[in-house]
Amino acid sequence: MTKEDDNADMWTDEQTTRGETELPTNWRDQPVDPDLEENLGYEMIAWEKINVVDNPDQVIFLPNSEDQLRDDAFIVSDKGSVCDLTDKR
Repeated sequence: MTKEDDNADMWTDEQTTRGETELPTNWRDQPVDPDLEENLGYEMIAWEKINVVDNPDQVIFLPNSEDQLRDDAFIVSDKGSVCDLTDKR
């Protein structure tokens, strides 16, 4: 296992012996490639990526919705932790 996978969900021998090898029924019934809105109930919204001027190694993501900004919805991340998921297919 690589260092970046230290927190990955994995089945261990201990879980196998306890009979925990199967997913709960509600997860097992989901499609392999679920639609985020229809199957998982997520509401898709647009977020804006902003490069931090004072720290080029960080980016900030802000939602386009003022209501969510009022609810303190934002993400600050290291630039290296962000990737385009279409490149990972």
